[in-house]
Amino acid sequence: MDFLPGKLAFVVLVIVAQLLAWRYFRARLKKRLATVLLNFLYIFFNLLGFGAFLFLYALDFYPESPFLWDFVLRPALIWEMTHVLWLPVALLLSLIKLVWSLFFRREPKGLPKLFRAAKRGPSLFNLVGLALVLGLALAFYGYSRSLSGPATTRLDLSFPDLPPDLEGFKIALLADFHLGLGLYPAELQKALELAASEDPQIVLIAGDLVSRKTLSMGLFREPISALKAVPYGVYAVLGDSDHFSENPHNVTQLISGLGVRVLSDERVNIHGLPLTIIGFQDPGTPPWSLWPLAFPSDGRELPFASLKGLNPPEDNFVVVLCHRPEGVAGAREAGADLFLAGHALGGLIASPLSDQLNLAAPFYEYSSGLYANRETLVYVTRGLSSPRLFFRLFAWPEIAVITLHKGPRSPAPTPTPTPETPPESALEPPAAAPEP
Repeated sequence: MDFLPGKLAFVVLVIVAQLLAWRYFRARLKKRLATVLLNFLYIFFNLLGFGAFLFLYALDFYPESPFLWDFVLRPALIWEMTHVLWLPVALLLSLIKLVWSLFFRREPKGLPKLFRAAKRGPSLFNLVGLALVLGLALAFYGYSRSLSGPATTRLDLSFPDLPPDLEGFKIALLADFHLGLGLYPAELQKALELAASEDPQIVLIAGDLVSRKTLSMGLFREPISALKAVPYGVYAVLGDSDHFSENPHNVTQLISGLGVRVLSDERVNIHGLPLTIIGFQDPGTPPWSLWPLAFPSDGRELPFASLKGLNPPEDNFVVVLCHRPEGVAGAREAGADLFLAGHALGGLIASPLSDQLNLAAPFYEYSSGLYANRETLVYVTRGLSSPRLFFRLFAWPEIAVITLHKGPRSPAPTPTPTPETPPESALEPPAAAPEP
C-alpha cells in the first residue's frame, strides 16, 4: 500500500501519454484503413499492457512460460514505457513549436508584405510523431537484441604484485539478476550455464538477485545448480533491490542454502589460495527515496573498519565486491587490488561508440567497463537484466570473465565483448571439476 499513490500516478501518466499519441496520429491520417490499423494497435497493446501491469504489479503473478514473458508481457510493457518516456519529449517539441510560431513565423505587414513572403520554416510539430515512432523502433530493437542472451566480456588483467599461484586465475562476475521482473528462471539458468562454460575458478555475484518478492516461489534452485562445479565456490553480496523487494534475511538464507556464500561486510581468505574476497552489504536505500537528492555518490565510505573475518596475509591479492560502484577511494586506501560492482546496468542506453558514454555516466564516476584508480582496477558489469524498462540499447546484458596475470599493471580500456550468441554446446553444464 505504501506505493499505491505512485502506482496510480503512473497509470494516469500512461493513459495521458496514450491518448495524446493516439489523437496526434488520428488527426493526421486521411485513409480509413490507416485509422482502423491505428485503433487496432492502440487497443491491442493497451489491453496487453494494462493486463501486464495488473498481473505483475498488482497481483504479483509471474508466469513460468517464456513465451508469455518474451512475446506478450514484456513487449506490451515496452509499448507503455516508451509512450511515457516520449511524453516529455512531445511537450518540449510542442513548446518549441509555440515559441517558433510566436516569434519567427509572423506575417509581414505594410511595405514588407509587398516584397517578401511569410516566414514558413520547418514544421517542428511533425517531429513529435517522428520521436515516438523512432523511440518505439529503437526500444523494440534493443529488446529483440537482448533476447539473444548476454554477451561474454573476457578481460586479461595484469598486476605487478600478483602472487604466482594466481597466474591465469579466472573470475566470473555476474550481477543484477532481478529475478521476477528482470529475468525469469529459464533465462537465468541459461546465463549461469554460459558463465560456467567459461570454467571460472570462482564466481562473484554483485547483488540485486531478486525483484518483487520472488523467493517464496523457489525459483533459484535450478539456475544456481549450474554453478555447483565451480572449484572455489560462489560468493555474493546483496544489492538495493534485495532490500526493498524482499526481506534481505530471506534472500541470504535461501541463497546460502543453495551453496552461495553471502558476504555482509566481511572478509574471506580463500582456502589454499593467496586470495581475499571482501564483500560489502548494500545500505538498501531505494533509489527513488529523497529523489533527486539521492543520486549516487562515489564518495560513499565503505565500512572497512568493521569488517568481520580474519585479516588477509600480507601477500594476498584482495578483491572487493560491492553492489554499487561507490567507495573506490576507500577500497584503494585499504589495499584493494581489484574492485568489482554492478548496479548501474551500463546506463541501459549507451553510445554505440563506447559503453562508457551512457545515461548513468553523469551520476556515477564508474558506470560501465574497466577503469583505473591508481593502484586499484575497477570493473563495473552491465549486469544480466533491465527491470521495469525491459529494453537496452548498446548497453547489452553481460557476463564478465576476468583472468589474472602477473605483469605491468593493465591500462583501462573499455573491453570489447565477444559475440553474444554461444554455440548450443556452450550452454551445457561443465563436467565436475576436482576439489582444490
